[in-house]
Amino acid sequence: MPMPAPGSAPGRTNRFAVVALVTGLTGLVLLAVGFAIAAFVQIGRRGEKGKGLAIGGLAASVAWVLVAAVALAVFVGSIFTTDRDASGRVTGKDKVLPAALRTGDCFTGLREGAFRNLVTALPCTEPHDGEVIATLQMPGGEYPGDQKVAEAATGLCGRKMLQFRRSRYARDLAQYSIQPTKTSWNAGDRKLICLARYTGSGTLTAPLAKTVDSTMKEWLGLAVGDCLGKWDENTQAQRVIPCAQPHWIQVYAVLTLPEGPYPGPKATEKKAAAACDKRADKVFTGRPSPELISWLFPEKYDWEAGVRTVVCLAESDDRPLKKSLLPR
Repeated sequence: MPMPAPGSAPGRTNRFAVVALVTGLTGLVLLAVGFAIAAFVQIGRRGEKGKGLAIGGLAASVAWVLVAAVALAVFVGSIFTTDRDASGRVTGKDKVLPAALRTGDCFTGLREGAFRNLVTALPCTEPHDGEVIATLQMPGGEYPGDQKVAEAATGLCGRKMLQFRRSRYARDLAQYSIQPTKTSWNAGDRKLICLARYTGSGTLTAPLAKTVDSTMKEWLGLAVGDCLGKWDENTQAQRVIPCAQPHWIQVYAVLTLPEGPYPGPKATEKKAAAACDKRADKVFTGRPSPELISWLFPEKYDWEAGVRTVVCLAESDDRPLKKSLLPR
């Protein structure tokens, strides 16, 4: 009876094949592949059993890779979408990238300086601290550089924030923006996302549009005859009150400066002062003159947006007014 060749072990199962199967079944894909390759080499050289086990380990590894790929695809898809109703309003609570949000969407979890991180999109009736107030496309052309893009984004989003100067939460609203990068710009994506974040105590439970106070006006919305209390320097909008009630300020003129390049803050104020002085001489001829007159005038970003409005104010210095200063 012939003796087995030295070094052979007929009928023995290769240990690497067993380990390949175990690691494959437990999801240790890289280890399973390595052990399976080692098993095939030894099985071929030694004539051991276990090829089926090694193949099983590879098959299990492939299954794990497919499961991971599907899970990754689902995850990647989920961070770019959120559940919405037929009108487009968010209905669930989903972790998404801010870039997936639309105008009017509310969210929580925005961290300053980490605008590419996930946030939680949720209905605006749920407690939240952020809202997308606008999504815009920045003007085309070559990428102007990070600083120029940031400056343009601040101006564009600032104009969108004007509508919320009359919000009862205006003092606690901070403006943020997610700007296109050089890479996305060069790829044709110049999307700008304008965000408002509530920084006060507690949270919001309504869209910002529903927090706007109809009795408040920002300076561009003031009209001739409007009466106001003392000017509140802490907010960009002021409360308009009936002129029959005690008040301190009344708008006596709304004027427009001539077109042209922005003349600078000092020159703009000088033009506004001259225009309001001239109009005061006309309005208050034959009537009691106000103790003080002042004026509101456009800043650079207003001017560049086409705003050249000047609002002229008549003020009382030491006691409230009890009726209109203007002729009926």
